[in-house]
Amino acid sequence: MEKVSRKVDMHSQIERLEHKHSTLKHQVAELDRQRFLTADEDLHVHALKKAKLATKDELRGLRKQNGG
Repeated sequence: MEKVSRKVDMHSQIERLEHKHSTLKHQVAELDRQRFLTADEDLHVHALKKAKLATKDELRGLRKQNGG
């Protein structure tokens, strides 16, 4: 029974990370559409891209553990 519980927990983690990645992707796209960015906005975009990549890496690791 514990195996099923872990699988459900991992599935919910994957869903949470997919949602986070999607949100970050949309935020980056929104800022990328702007013609000019201030220095602060540019730093924010850089931080968002790093977070998006870290989330993607974490997702990849979870999926690998999950066998897919």
